[in-house]
Amino acid sequence: MNAKVKLFLEGWLIHLGLLLTVLLFFNFLHRHDQTEPISHYFARHLINKDVIIAAELTLLAEICYQYLFKKHNLFWFISGCLLSAAFMVIAYLWLRDKIDPVVKLNTIAPVVFTAGYIFVYALIRNYFYACSIKKDIQLSQSRHELDALKAQLNPHFLFNCLNYLYGTALREKAGQTAEGIDELSEMMRYTISGIHQNTVPLQNEIDFIAHYLKLQQARLPQKDSIKVNIVLPQQVPALQIAPLVLVPFIENAFKYGISMDEPCFVEIKISIDDTTLNMAAGNSIVAKPIEITGNNTGIKNTLKRLSLLYPGKYHVKQTSSSTQYHTTFQLQLNN
Repeated sequence: MNAKVKLFLEGWLIHLGLLLTVLLFFNFLHRHDQTEPISHYFARHLINKDVIIAAELTLLAEICYQYLFKKHNLFWFISGCLLSAAFMVIAYLWLRDKIDPVVKLNTIAPVVFTAGYIFVYALIRNYFYACSIKKDIQLSQSRHELDALKAQLNPHFLFNCLNYLYGTALREKAGQTAEGIDELSEMMRYTISGIHQNTVPLQNEIDFIAHYLKLQQARLPQKDSIKVNIVLPQQVPALQIAPLVLVPFIENAFKYGISMDEPCFVEIKISIDDTTLNMAAGNSIVAKPIEITGNNTGIKNTLKRLSLLYPGKYHVKQTSSSTQYHTTFQLQLNN
């Protein structure tokens, strides 16, 4: 079942269950026959016209919330509430055999009350949704930090070792090795310091990607059959971005697009248009990709993280053929 449909049905059924529970117990406390057994009372009220009305009301309320309220268009949401309320009142009168014109014209108060119910439901539902999202973000951040802490293994010791190796490489006139060690040191410094922050300067993220790409290219042999094309922005505006949300897409391209035995390619292009970050990643699909390890976040986890941090502000499109795989990514950033 589609995730959106499942979410819609869950919200509707929970709402319907709560409303029926409240109505049934309220009517039970005010029933005329106090001697009627509880089981008989609830069995008699489980299927009647009021249950049908409650099901329709909660269904329309869920539609208004999911497809109008979440679009952040107040006019269309209020209009949807009023139309849904008018439909509900007319349906109620029809089921109650009170659909004569005189009664139908005197339904302003019930319509307003029903529309108010739908409106308040959307506000309450959105409040709990916002609290849930905030909790998920905090849990995600905590897991992210825990994974980073597990991987640090006394970072000061590792930095000292890298500095020693860097100095040794320079003394031995191994310039390429020294450059690789320096790139790795900068990447480690960024991951250790940036992982504890919700956002980092976009320039820092681009610099990290540049270091990452240099290391990936350095480890590949100089062969005409391996084509790597990298385009990074020269000017980066003062924007903020969540750390390490771009690398998994780039990592994926190198992991599955490079082969030692057949022609292959990787293309990475990143640009910034005003406050929108654009990235296009493409790679060949090879039979025997080389093993490239990374941060193991995975595309699936990255998409979930984006949905928590940037709801409605990102777009990812992934296409593939028998020989190529392409990802286009857009992200709206804040100053």
